[in-house]
Amino acid sequence: MQYQYIVSAHKASSVTSCVSGRFRAPKETNLLVAKGNQLELFAVLGLVQLVGSYNFHGQITSLHVIHPDDRLTCLVLVMSCEAARYKFAVLSWDATEQTILTESSGVIIEHTGRPATETKLVAVDYECRLVIVYAYQGIVHLFPLVGMSGDSVWRSLIRSTGCDRMSGYLPMSDDDDEEQFPYIVHERLVGGLRIPSYLQPDDDEDDGHRVPSWNGSLGKGKMAAHAVRSSDMYPALTRYIRELKVIDLQFIRRGGSFAQRPAFAVLYEDANMARQVHVYSVDDTLGELRPQSLWTSDHVDQTSNMIVPLLRGAVLVVSEDALTVVAAKRAPLSISKRAAMATAFEWVDIKSLERLLLADDTGILSLIVFEYDRNGHVKNMVVERLGTTSVASGLSYMSDGWLFVGSHCGDHAVVRLYTEPRGEEAELCDVDDILAYPLGTSRVETERPSTFIELAESFPNLAPVVDLCIAGMSGNDSTGGKISGGSYGSIVACTGQRTTPALRLVRNGVGVESVAEIDVSGVVDAWSFTAEIPGLAETDSVELTRYVVMVLSLVDCTRVMGWAELSSGDSVELEELSASESWRFGELTLVAGLTRDGQHAVQVTPSGVVMLQPTSTGWRRCAVWEPSDRLVAISAASICGDQIAVAIGGSLVAYLEVRGTTIEYVAQKQLSHAVSCIDMYSWNGDQRSAYVAVGLWVSNDVVLLALPSLAPALTISVGKGLLRSVLMCSLGGTAYVLVGGGDGRLHHFSMALGDRPKVTERKNVRLGSRPLALSRFINHGEASVFAASDHSAVLFAHRPADGLGRLMCANVDAQDIRCAAAVQSMMYPDDALLLLVTESKLTLGRADPAQRLHVRPRPLPPWALPHRLAFNAALVVYGVATIHPLDGESRDLAPWKAGSSELLSRTPPPEAARFTVFGGDGGGAQPADILDSLLLQPYEIPESLCVATLTSMQRPSSRADRRESQMAPLEDVFMLGTSIVLPGEDDAKRGRVLVLEWDARACRISVAGSFAGMGAVYSLLPFRGMVLATIGSRLLLLGWQLQTSGGSEYELVALCSEQTQIAALSVAAHGDYIIVGDVMTSVFVFHYEEAVSNSGLVRRRLAPVARDYAGVWTTSVAAVPPPLCTERLYPDMIDEETGIGGRVPVPHHSQVFGSGEQRERFLVADAYCNVFRVSLSRAAESRLHVEGRWHLGDQVNVIRRGSLVMDLADPEFPDVFRANMVFGTVQGAIGVIASVEDGRIGRILDRLQTNMAHLLPTPGLWDYDDWRSYVSDQRSSRAYGFLDGDLIERFLDLSGEMQRLVFEGGGALVDAKRREAAERIKKAEFWTGLARVEVEGEAVVLGQMAVSDISAREEGVTLDYVIGLVECLTRLH
Repeated sequence: MQYQYIVSAHKASSVTSCVSGRFRAPKETNLLVAKGNQLELFAVLGLVQLVGSYNFHGQITSLHVIHPDDRLTCLVLVMSCEAARYKFAVLSWDATEQTILTESSGVIIEHTGRPATETKLVAVDYECRLVIVYAYQGIVHLFPLVGMSGDSVWRSLIRSTGCDRMSGYLPMSDDDDEEQFPYIVHERLVGGLRIPSYLQPDDDEDDGHRVPSWNGSLGKGKMAAHAVRSSDMYPALTRYIRELKVIDLQFIRRGGSFAQRPAFAVLYEDANMARQVHVYSVDDTLGELRPQSLWTSDHVDQTSNMIVPLLRGAVLVVSEDALTVVAAKRAPLSISKRAAMATAFEWVDIKSLERLLLADDTGILSLIVFEYDRNGHVKNMVVERLGTTSVASGLSYMSDGWLFVGSHCGDHAVVRLYTEPRGEEAELCDVDDILAYPLGTSRVETERPSTFIELAESFPNLAPVVDLCIAGMSGNDSTGGKISGGSYGSIVACTGQRTTPALRLVRNGVGVESVAEIDVSGVVDAWSFTAEIPGLAETDSVELTRYVVMVLSLVDCTRVMGWAELSSGDSVELEELSASESWRFGELTLVAGLTRDGQHAVQVTPSGVVMLQPTSTGWRRCAVWEPSDRLVAISAASICGDQIAVAIGGSLVAYLEVRGTTIEYVAQKQLSHAVSCIDMYSWNGDQRSAYVAVGLWVSNDVVLLALPSLAPALTISVGKGLLRSVLMCSLGGTAYVLVGGGDGRLHHFSMALGDRPKVTERKNVRLGSRPLALSRFINHGEASVFAASDHSAVLFAHRPADGLGRLMCANVDAQDIRCAAAVQSMMYPDDALLLLVTESKLTLGRADPAQRLHVRPRPLPPWALPHRLAFNAALVVYGVATIHPLDGESRDLAPWKAGSSELLSRTPPPEAARFTVFGGDGGGAQPADILDSLLLQPYEIPESLCVATLTSMQRPSSRADRRESQMAPLEDVFMLGTSIVLPGEDDAKRGRVLVLEWDARACRISVAGSFAGMGAVYSLLPFRGMVLATIGSRLLLLGWQLQTSGGSEYELVALCSEQTQIAALSVAAHGDYIIVGDVMTSVFVFHYEEAVSNSGLVRRRLAPVARDYAGVWTTSVAAVPPPLCTERLYPDMIDEETGIGGRVPVPHHSQVFGSGEQRERFLVADAYCNVFRVSLSRAAESRLHVEGRWHLGDQVNVIRRGSLVMDLADPEFPDVFRANMVFGTVQGAIGVIASVEDGRIGRILDRLQTNMAHLLPTPGLWDYDDWRSYVSDQRSSRAYGFLDGDLIERFLDLSGEMQRLVFEGGGALVDAKRREAAERIKKAEFWTGLARVEVEGEAVVLGQMAVSDISAREEGVTLDYVIGLVECLTRLH
């Protein structure tokens, strides 16, 4: 069985909710931000600092602060409302364990209720007495926190025995009677493992099994939640209200004699589409809570979408162009405001309720000041504009004027609010006149308003990803060898909306921006250092203080280059030292470096060691040391300040020291085998190394020799593979010994330092296929290691904000690097400057910060919304289709009026559309300047875009043209599909397919042809020199033919077509099979057939093959590539004995997978945030088989064929994993889809996923199986056929002890309790016949029973094997 592995390369970045409060400590303000299924916790210390990121088993839709009077810190209520699954959790902070504590969790289910079609609403009483949830039409769930009579404390959050089922728990007070409440399932942690209640041992039982403890941490910043053992709970309450369409719901602040009773206001729309405010009080006079109607307002504005509670029970109703205060027995008070829909609000002073921040959908942040009379009634309101931000989806006022602005369609920001203007509002981006003024009107300079906002910090956001393309899929360096231009695996996405649209480049690994290049061939190694040279020379009274030296070692000589840097910051031109200098230019250099004082250089060559000193006239030789036997050469060497270690005659290691201006011999050691590599480094940071690491030939061992005696301290057996490079380093506070193999494999050993060093952990990873050359450098303040090879990488330790507790590896955006050296220069004090050596040149480049993914924006003018995007690799240009809303002031219709009808002047279009060509910067790596633009027709909107090559075809209507035309094909043209909706029409009844040809010489875009369709052109796909188009509800095959009127002109015509159902939104193809995704009726599969008649005419047909009869609202489809691709690149392997490269033989797929039937597989994403895979057997084309279903939790907008990394077969698992698709989602996630093409390995990872999901606790303690189960409006099923990469890769973040415990399925304790529970389940199923049963009050979930010992289920599988599998998976993105 083939599995699909889905992992997030860039996690969801859209903010769904944000709150602030004293969560961790009484005197510390914390910010909590919800992004997808992640909860980010920040500490507000001037600017915000990330404390940790926590993964939940569900999408977080809202956060609410609960701060009871008896607590010093607050609680946070987390809600998840997705796909008819409503879950909640109450979180607190455990100061002892420094992690999140789950106080309560549960799920809300009403089988008899209809889910609310509007937003699911949650509100918390301001006095922390009650929580109300509106998730079903006409039903509210009341969760008492505190008894309203004040006599008893209700800790009932949350368990319902009402209409249906809710589950959860909170600890009761000690004096509660446990007998009067139903039994509640609870969970607890046993040694860090999450143990279900039916597997828990009795308190007085000691079975002798012990498991290792765990503090819940998955690495710093990524900590799991602790469960609490709880007793029985009070039942929650399910109550009915009369409103069926609720727009907003809030608790209000009451006054008077009934102030002790909570009350809530409901903004609703009745059957007549009129909107009103209805206020309920929650009464408990009869012993149970019931909503009682208090008052109902008059009709409010039809555009009202938000209510805000005020003092004395008043409610502020926010509509599009007005603010209205309604209250009981008082006349409404209303003022007008700028026309815009409100998106978020936040109080500046929550107690007095005098200042309210209000954000709207145009990005304007306003301040509303309320004036109250002596009775607490609002008597006046004032609205003042503060400034412009991203369109806010959430606001959180922290303190002292600091405000967090979270957005769904723009970057998030921390801003500072001021009482005085801070100048004029700045432009949001560099304005492109073509896009900022789509109709070609001239730019009018207007006075910008003042702003009271100052941006302090910004956080990138990719949401929503409307479209994306992959630049440079050939894998070749498109810039002719330029280091900074390799664009393989770069993703360019259409992101943002409204005021902050942008094209964003998403690139894997570390990019290197070229600063300078020098053509030099034959360099085998290089070093760089900066010497302090006071008084070297003086020019115009400016003293030369530093000299940057680059030592280049060639096969038979050495070249030294450098430049001088002045104290003023200027530099002298690069020069090469002449042969008359004291350097040994006549032989290769083994190593070069700087002494501890920074004023002497050391060069080691095969003949000896030379120490040099710079003078006003050049370099002067100070000291020379040579082996006593002149016939024996030095083969390897290392320098660490004043310490020098050399290997003489192969196996003799000598230790030297620089003392003053002399080089003195200290000790020597004879080893058993010849030395292949050597290194010294100070692990404790005192500039003196305590050990020298020596790599040996033959035995493949690394020997640590203590200095200065050279006594053996530790021998590390590396195993198979030649040792080409050894490096000692300290990354993230951990000492490492890194070994680069001749086969491209990196071995890293974690060291424990003490009296004698020892290895605590060892791992290896395949980075490339050629020998690795390792070197240390500082990357933006962090210690890093550059591993140079055919596929180079940067090694770094986790940063605290990342929360990754292991050594990380990021690919370098450059290939075939022989070696690298760090360069220190005053010209780039804050950048990581590297000297990179390739076969034919040297490159000085600035490296990006070491992280897995880099995002760079190319901002567009406000409201220039990018809708479709395509990259033309042959012409290295981007085509972008944008939509521009037009307001009343910018509708200069002159460009359209020529040849337009009266309809244009009578009903101006609400928006304009343009197709724009961007130049590719850096060889196409990212969009650059605008080259040309084309304005579409009035009322015409772009729907689809692709790059295609159109082959000229014969015209069957003319006998003379029955032979194939000799005209060259129309290559690399943009195909743009549009829709046209005229005023008065509900849907598009017409559209066009435009053939747009780019003239690189004239720098102009022109229309080469067009095709008019009867409907919107929803998608386009190149297909065999033709184009597949879905127009309305039909699938068409378009071709490039001679015009029917004769002549030599060509036109775009329909060759054949086929009907689908409602609207064909997306299309994909593999081979001759085509899949079409319909908006409501799932997918259809067609087969392309071609026949040649006796007269030579080619007849084409799209034959319906199969369809999925499930009613699914599809959003995107993609074809899954076959198991083995014959074009896949296999690395050149190095023969370990001879060093000669050879090509790995590629086995036939039948040798790996057997001679099974051939199947076509397709991936489908639907509107319910699910993905599923269907297959079609070529032998029996009758029906589609569903091979997997999975809930992603985010709606997929686009799926594209390609990968973030090169499709390079891993030598350890050559035909198992293959990253072949990427996707973008509404919440800004970029995901990678890979095929796990070995069924056995897929089962191993599936078992690992199950163990991780059910044994490791997560915040909220939500059920993993329930979250990942497939749910739509018509069906639900368990998840299968997919692997959760985000969960599986967390396995590497665990400690070695926890990894073994998860690998073994929880150990003996869980295994024994599992057998006991299995017997109870077997008996219960015999009597009930149910798959999910309740036995003696214990809710038994069969998915948790699947926790198993992987080694027992899969023969021959070890923990190291599983770790290797997961590490291989991490390299797919």
